[in-house]
Amino acid sequence: MSEIRPLIVGTAGHIDHGKSSLVTALTGVEPDRLAEERERGMTIDLGFAPYTHASGTTVGIIDVPGHERFLRNMVAGATSVDVVLLVVAADDGVMPQTREHLAVLELLGVRRGVVALSKVDLVDAELAELAEADVRGFLADGCFAEAPVVRVSTQTGEGLDSLRTTLDRLLDEATPRTDEGPFRLPVQRVFSAKGHGLVAAGVPLSGRVAPGDTLEIVGSGQPLRVRAVQAYGEVRDAGRAGHSTALNLAGGELDDLSRGDVLASPDVFRSSRFLALQFRALDSFAGLRARHAVRLHVGTSEVLGHAVRLADASDDGHWPVQLRLDRPVCAAPGDRCVLRDASTLQLLGGGPILGLGEGRLKAFKPRVLADLAAREQALGDPLALALTELRAAGRRGRDVAELARDLGCPAGDLLPLLERALAEGELQREAERLFAAEALEELGDELVAWLKAEHRRQPLLEWLDLSALRSGVSVEESALRAAMRHDKRLEQSAGGRVRRRGHRVNLPPAVREARDRLLAELRSAGSRPRSLARELPGLDERTTRELLDTMRRAGEVVLVGGLLFHAESLELLRAALIRHGRAREGAIDIPVLRDELDTSRKFLIPLLEHWDAEGLTVRHGDSRRLRASALHDEPSAD
Repeated sequence: MSEIRPLIVGTAGHIDHGKSSLVTALTGVEPDRLAEERERGMTIDLGFAPYTHASGTTVGIIDVPGHERFLRNMVAGATSVDVVLLVVAADDGVMPQTREHLAVLELLGVRRGVVALSKVDLVDAELAELAEADVRGFLADGCFAEAPVVRVSTQTGEGLDSLRTTLDRLLDEATPRTDEGPFRLPVQRVFSAKGHGLVAAGVPLSGRVAPGDTLEIVGSGQPLRVRAVQAYGEVRDAGRAGHSTALNLAGGELDDLSRGDVLASPDVFRSSRFLALQFRALDSFAGLRARHAVRLHVGTSEVLGHAVRLADASDDGHWPVQLRLDRPVCAAPGDRCVLRDASTLQLLGGGPILGLGEGRLKAFKPRVLADLAAREQALGDPLALALTELRAAGRRGRDVAELARDLGCPAGDLLPLLERALAEGELQREAERLFAAEALEELGDELVAWLKAEHRRQPLLEWLDLSALRSGVSVEESALRAAMRHDKRLEQSAGGRVRRRGHRVNLPPAVREARDRLLAELRSAGSRPRSLARELPGLDERTTRELLDTMRRAGEVVLVGGLLFHAESLELLRAALIRHGRAREGAIDIPVLRDELDTSRKFLIPLLEHWDAEGLTVRHGDSRRLRASALHDEPSAD
């Protein structure tokens, strides 16, 4: 069994320039597998063949159709290509699909290739020179300007050895794909094999998969179990990124899968109808119309939708675009895509996907454009991408699993990357939700502003309800908790109240006089307190309510069943109760206690119910006892 290099060679070029014949000459395999293709002598769909490198290792070749009507099939194959074999017939020269195919490859980020000047047996030496000059002139201004040109003939065998040598060198220079990360395979072919059932084939973009593993169809979430793996006609122990791979699957039917679907590790990737794209227009294209109807090609899928410009084009023909699609498509940041006009099928341009969204982005908004620029800078760096996503999410934050799916990174792999940012305070984690420090600082400014306004509106209240703060600023509870922890300007009490740190009530003279008078009255009343007043002398109802609330929060008074006790008086009564119970091994003699406290049943019953609720006493029918913990512990200072 030969070793497979995780690299793919893809053909490109105009129809009838000899791509399939050249693949057959290099590999000994006829890539046209459909009967119609062989009858018509024209490639319609993708073909596959194993190429043997000089080292003895195997490299996959994908043969693409050259007719303009089948560009969708060509793009589906080109997304997997590492090295291009551009075929140009010497008797025809550079033709429309030569240009179109090369534009697609450049948009998809392919930068390494060789030109096979084919059918040189049909022209004389002078015409061959002119054809080569035509090719070199065509390539001069692009990323393939330095690509070698090799003259070949599949009829005479001329140049085939030189082409193999050149192709081997380019493959040696190419960076092999690694099998790190989660498995993801854009499906190129689906069929039913007799005696085996459902088979899906394609070239994995990342990861590895082995028999017994479970994959999901991204979007539907349908699980499929891998029965067996083949690559280049041989059974393998695993399928890996960069291998042309066929998976025998259990748990699904032929109708469950089609080209354009994505098979992937469960719960890692997601699909979306909204994609942000850094769009590069082809030189031949005038520009996007408003809500331009397009065909998106990403992975092996083709989806209709609209492209919406988010900014004007830059001098180099790039601008951010949001794609609003008719149906969700699986993609990840950094994936490259191609756009065509929906009706004319003209190739418009393409570029890298910056992120998956949940809704429409607003055009020409500085904050949106800054976010997209940051995403573009972060491509290829999972940590930088995660931080960018979290900054864009603002006070909404992101669930860890949700964030991981947007990045196409398992949550278990993402969290270790974020640990340093969490430790350095760049992020805040609340349960399973993450927030960027910048977002919490902005939220903190809003919370402080709301508290200032409320303190002005209710000047006698030192502490405010946390629930009122949350509804006043309209923020989710997890974000509020994270902001309270992050922002040192905010302070929370044990009872769920909040204030600006260090805020104190400055009582007006009339209110301070009423407070002092009330405290003196309650201290003097001892065990015979007054009922809760609606108004205090010199104060209206609202001011009375706010003052009493402030005094309760400050621990100066305690409300017991509608009765106001001075806090110090209540503590003395509590200590007397404990002494009474300990002297009687926990039993409470209510008539005796009433006399010891110098009070009446009217005041004693609310007190006992208060102590029941506090956990100091326990009721048994008409009698009460001290709880066991109070029999031996020192009286609490509560």
